[in-house]
Amino acid sequence: MESFMNMVRSNMLVQGIVCILMGAFLMFWPGVTVITMIYLMGAFFALTGIASLVEYFRQKSSRSHSPAVLSTGVFFLILALIVFLFPEAIASISSIVLGIVLTLAGVVSAVRSIELRSLSGSTWIVMLAISALVAIGGVVIIANPFETTSLFVFVIGLVMLVNGVADVVIDWQFRKAN
Repeated sequence: MESFMNMVRSNMLVQGIVCILMGAFLMFWPGVTVITMIYLMGAFFALTGIASLVEYFRQKSSRSHSPAVLSTGVFFLILALIVFLFPEAIASISSIVLGIVLTLAGVVSAVRSIELRSLSGSTWIVMLAISALVAIGGVVIIANPFETTSLFVFVIGLVMLVNGVADVVIDWQFRKAN
């Protein structure tokens, strides 16, 4: 049992250090992180396209060549090219879609909150305020998509950094107690 606890403590320390490093990276370079994720998506599309083309040209007989495999390969390669040429636009488009979804969800929730007014209680006011904040957040994302995505990545980095520091402090307290 003691060896298991030592393993958990050791993993907690490693996890804490990794969280601190990743959190700091996300906080200091949120834009780079977003662009890196877009490039990784482009690399995935490129590899998928190349695999489809290799599969198409690897077939021995011309009867077994499937136009769908060739079309899929070309489609994914074109998609990868677009992603590599316009990474910020791709990031902004995904943020705009998120903003639209949040705005619509906030408006629908606000309407449903107002419908709750007929029931007794004042919870509809709290729900209306939260719905309005969600809808406003969606509009802000639509208005400035790349910066809000970078801010979101920054907040994730901050949370990871705090979690890592907490893990290291907890590990240190356990070691000190033992």
